Amino acid sequence: MAYTNRFLTIATIVRSLKKTYKEKQNDVILLEIKNLNLRLTLIRNMQMAGVLSLFLSVFAMLLLFLEQQTAGIYLFGLSLLALLISLLLSFWEISISVNGLRLHLSDLADQEVK
Repeated sequence: MAYTNRFLTIATIVRSLKKTYKEKQNDVILLEIKNLNLRLTLIRNMQMAGVLSLFLSVFAMLLLFLEQQTAGIYLFGLSLLALLISLLLSFWEISISVNGLRLHLSDLADQEVK
């Protein structure tokens, strides 16, 4: 759910920045849009890995319920790996988000120097 909220928020920001870029054609805005586009891709991949993790863990529980311990254990291990991938992508997306905020604030830092 958190991944979906992040996706929707960023999509709204991209639409707004695109409109602003058409009016101003500022290079900083274009860099922000590129940054957000990468973040959208990462969030999509985070969502897919998270859903895969949930699916595999439910299927593993079904196998364990059916007394297929070995297959259930391996499948649960795969679900944990998918969850780990989702979390790593989330960490990467957060670091890109911080860089994007710094880029967004860079014009203020430039004004402060002058």
